[in-house]
Amino acid sequence: MSRPSRSDAHLSPVDEAVRVDEVRGYYDGAAPKRHSKPSRSDHSAVYTDALAGPGADGSHPELDKFQDLEAHSEKLVCEGGKAGEEFVETEYYKDLGCVGKQHHTVTSGFIKVDRPAGASFELSEDPDATERH
Repeated sequence: MSRPSRSDAHLSPVDEAVRVDEVRGYYDGAAPKRHSKPSRSDHSAVYTDALAGPGADGSHPELDKFQDLEAHSEKLVCEGGKAGEEFVETEYYKDLGCVGKQHHTVTSGFIKVDRPAGASFELSEDPDATERH
């Protein structure tokens, strides 16, 4: 009785390439089909790609739109003056009036601690310290 080989069976390069193509085709077919993202400026209830991959028919939607815009040399003319004020004063904003009036400085600290009269501390160098940072 002979011992089994400890290495895996190797395929010929041609058989290996065929196997790779089979596996890749399987996973490409099993991958979920997604629509391309619609343009942010042009709303559409229907996707234009109909699950076709990019470049399936050799066209690029962005390039087509760009070429279409370049072909039309019309200028946009806006009439109507200035934009109106969008701020509407409400009670909510009136209550926030005190927020800007409170000012904290680093020197006075953010947390006030009541200390008895005369109780304080000082920071100074430790004469016995061996290391100085």
